[in-house]
Amino acid sequence: MLGGGGGTVAEDIYLQTLVNTDQPARMVGMLTPRQMRPHELERLVGVCLTAMRDEDQGASLTLTPLGNPTAAELELQRTWRVTVREYTDSEPHDCLVQLFSLDDPSSTHFALVDHLATMDDELGMEARQALQSSQTFLTVASGKLDDQNRVHPFQNLVALFSSALGAWILDPAAALVTQDAGEWADSMEMSLSLEKDLGLLRR
Repeated sequence: MLGGGGGTVAEDIYLQTLVNTDQPARMVGMLTPRQMRPHELERLVGVCLTAMRDEDQGASLTLTPLGNPTAAELELQRTWRVTVREYTDSEPHDCLVQLFSLDDPSSTHFALVDHLATMDDELGMEARQALQSSQTFLTVASGKLDDQNRVHPFQNLVALFSSALGAWILDPAAALVTQDAGEWADSMEMSLSLEKDLGLLRR
């Protein structure tokens, strides 16, 4: 897992909690070709919610900035909690979303691309090619992915975001760089299954 460099204390505590206690956990990065400002994340969530409600009118996406920022501070906000409820009777599931401009020195995309390149030369090349046409880096993280009722909301949020933004998905745990959310979801489930099997073997 990659930490959130440059974050506030509240952001760092949330990320460390995700990494240390809410296993299995995943953090995926997305590279998008358009420049996004913090206030545009609310618009993105609105577009995705409309798509979800085409499937179920009881669906909801709730965007909450971490740290209780003032109105003036919102334009500098980097981290939000997105609460996903896929249908009327489903349990809500929290994901952590971070947004960075690629020219922000605190962006975590540097570490992610380097990590992918260390894992595999081809993955690193694909990630660097995706970078060339991108302006914004978005991460989506989730813990407690030991139940399909929590895995699917995370997958759905990533798929909706990537589709709406035309984004590349970078996932080191699944060893994948792709624009195909379906391919990513399959690879992610395989990585979770392998992690579970390895955990059983270590007992």
